Parts: sequence; structure tokens; C-alpha cells
Amino acid sequence: MKINRLLTSTLAAAIATAGTSAIAQAGTIRHDRSDTQYRNLANLFPSVGSLNIRSSSGTWLCSGTLLNSTWLLTAAHCVEGARNGLFSVGGSNYTINGALTNNGWFNSYGDPSAGYDLGLFRLSSRVTNVTPASLFTGRNEDMQLGTYVGFGATGTGLTGYNNSSSTTKRAGQNTIGLGTRLGYSDRTLVSDFDDPRLATSDPLSQPVNLEYSIAPGDSGGGLFINGLLAGVNSFISATDGSVNADYGDISAATRVSSFATWINNVLRNAPSSSRTIGTSNSSNIFSGSFAYEPESTFDDWEGLPEIEFLEDIYNNTEVDIEMKSVPEPSAIIGLLSVGGLLALFRRRQAAS
Repeated sequence: MKINRLLTSTLAAAIATAGTSAIAQAGTIRHDRSDTQYRNLANLFPSVGSLNIRSSSGTWLCSGTLLNSTWLLTAAHCVEGARNGLFSVGGSNYTINGALTNNGWFNSYGDPSAGYDLGLFRLSSRVTNVTPASLFTGRNEDMQLGTYVGFGATGTGLTGYNNSSSTTKRAGQNTIGLGTRLGYSDRTLVSDFDDPRLATSDPLSQPVNLEYSIAPGDSGGGLFINGLLAGVNSFISATDGSVNADYGDISAATRVSSFATWINNVLRNAPSSSRTIGTSNSSNIFSGSFAYEPESTFDDWEGLPEIEFLEDIYNNTEVDIEMKSVPEPSAIIGLLSVGGLLALFRRRQAAS
């Protein structure tokens, strides 16, 4: 992981057209490792499930991590605009009836590199057969081994991701650094996808056994350190102009320890009413091109409850929004499905 090199990036996220629909797998892997190893590693993280989400203008796929019997943590960009949703975990499907997005997402204009890409979904019924994840609350994530888990697109470091095969849960590992190593907020955690053929003596550039990159569809999935939930998968970035989760691309997650108080306050105190729908109004941030990832293939939306959006009134250890300018990108990509991205783009165009 060449995390010491300067990478300056901002979010590029506009859609020209919707791509051909296909089902996604999860995460790009080393070209010299068996895919079975990554799937077996994912089985050690039962709290991570898949999300099918629908808005008024599209559908998308994301991932999420169960925090207790009725709440799951995901990315803010997976939550924003959601109308109906289904969470699949432990072999069962659960409808979603509530959602909440961290106010920092709106106040930072939907810029994931600011480190507020965090939201929660509330389930209509309790999950009883899956052990929820526990939060990483320490502040020593830098230079630790992390494990990304999700349901995104797959491929290898040589090819980048593709969308040609069935949904599969995968997990892979990287040495994790604070976002400040790459010019991002310290509310993010980052890694890069090292090519084992180009390893150097720098410990940050040494690929681990199951080196990995998150990919489209992994948004909202978990980044674990020592078995604890340390991050929420947010975006990928590249310096070569091709954001395809191949060797050299950057994976970034929102840092959970920066929001542990906020998360716990929501879980303890979230009301069952107070419907307030926010918008990030981030059309000025979404100004490039997204890589394509398929829409949700779930087609039985009738009868699913409408999601109630709750106002974010919860305290956190970090309350100040840093409205700093974002560095010029080479390329960066959010990890939504194409249907969800198109819905966001249309909404933001209408708001601008």
C-alpha cells in the first residue's frame, strides 16, 4: 500500500446513461489467490448483509452491517433518497421502515472525502439469528490490518472489477491508514491495492496475503479491525484515470470511531416518528463520471413499507463541519449502483 505517495482527489459522480443490468459480486482480489479464500474469509463476518434499495426514480445495491436486532449501519449515499428497502442477512430478508443520515453528509455537500458518509437503516422486524457487530472505539487504526466485507463487483487486480456474475459476499484485507495520509479528512480510513509483483521494502507497500479492493456495490459494507467494525465502505479513487478497483486504486471508508457516540445515541434514542427528509444538494460535487454497476434485481417491491426518515438530532464527539476545499482529482468513484446514482443525479440536478 503506497499510502505515503500524494494522492489528491475529489468526488466525480455524474451519470450519462444507465448501463446494462447485471448482478454484482464482491470486491477485486489478487490475481494469484483463489477466490474461495476471499469467500471463506467473508463467512467470518455474519453481521454484514446486502441491501436492495428503491427510490422514486431508480434502484440500487449496497451493503450494510447489523448493529443490533433492528438497526444496521451503512453509507449515507446508500440511504439518501431511499423509498423502500430490503436487508438480507443470516439467510433471511428484512424490510426497512426507518432511516437516518448523519447531518455532516448534508453540511459537507455529499463529499465522501470529508468523512461523513454514514447512515442507518431501521428494520421492521428483529434479527434473532445473527450476532451484531461491535464498534471499534479506539483511535489507533493507523497501520493496522483491516478486513473489508461487502457484496460489490469482483475481478482481479490485473483486470479491475466486472459485473458479469452472481452476487457473492467477499472479504479481503489491507494495511489501513488514516485519510490524512492521502489528503482526506481524518474521519476516513484508506488503503491501496498493492500489486504483489511490485512490492518494496516499505511496509506500507507490502501486499498482504488476501490483498483486496472494495468495488461498486460494497458501499455501506464493513471495514473490520481486530474483529470490530472500524469503518463503513465509502468510495474508491485512482491516479491513473481509470477507477476500476485494479492494482494501485485506493479504497476509503468512513471512520467509525469518529462517530461512535453518535451511533450509540441513535441506537438508544431514535424515535419512531419525526419525518424529516434531507438533501445534500451536492450537484456541484458530482461533476465527473461514475463507473457502472447494476441496478437491484429485486422486483417484488409492492407491499414493502415506505421508509420514514428521522431527523438527525444526536450528539457526537465531533460536531464541527470542516468546509475545506477539496483537492483536484485524478479520479474517484462512489460505490452505489447505477440506478441509485441516476436517482441522485436527477434529484441534485433538479435542486440546482
